[in-house]
Amino acid sequence: MRSIAAPALTMIALVALAVTCARSATVYRWTDANGTVHFGDAPPARGQVTTEDLPDVPTPIPAPPHAAEDSRNARPAAVATLQGPAHVTLSDQKAEAVSGDVQSFRGKVKNEGGTEARDVTIDVTVTEPTQGDECLHDRIDIEPSTLAPGAEASFEAQFQSPCFHGETQAELRVEWR
Repeated sequence: MRSIAAPALTMIALVALAVTCARSATVYRWTDANGTVHFGDAPPARGQVTTEDLPDVPTPIPAPPHAAEDSRNARPAAVATLQGPAHVTLSDQKAEAVSGDVQSFRGKVKNEGGTEARDVTIDVTVTEPTQGDECLHDRIDIEPSTLAPGAEASFEAQFQSPCFHGETQAELRVEWR
C-alpha cells in the first residue's frame, strides 16, 4: 500500500529543489534499488530517470535605498503573521550618567505577539555591584501603554538616587498584561 505522505514529500522536495536550483530549469528524478525517490540537478550515473521541467524563477527586484528607512517607521504590513499571546521585547536600551546622582534610561519596546499588550511598563532595578545590594527599584511608564501586535513605543526616564555615585548595575525588564 502506498503512503499518502509520499506524494506530499515528492512535492516538497520538488519545491525545495526548485528554490535551490533557481538557475536550472530541469530537475531529474529517479528511484534507487531500495525504492527511495531522489531529485537532483544532474542525472545519476545509471538507471531510469524522469525529468521535470520547472518554470524559471524571476530575479528579485531590489528595493530602493529609501525603502529601508521608510520600513523602520511604518507599521508592519504582515501583522496577520504575528501569532500567539502578546510578547513585548526590549531593544536599543541605553543607560547614561547625566550628573553625579542622576541616570537616564531609554530604549524601545515592541509587541511581537499576536494579541494586544496592555499596561506595558519597564521595571528598573539598580544594584551596587560590590555588595549586590538593591539601591533603586522603580518603574517607567510606556506611552502608549497598550501596544497592538507589531506596534513599537519608545521610552526615556531619569532617576535621581545616591546609588548612582560610583559603579552600578541596572536591569531593565519589560512587563505587560
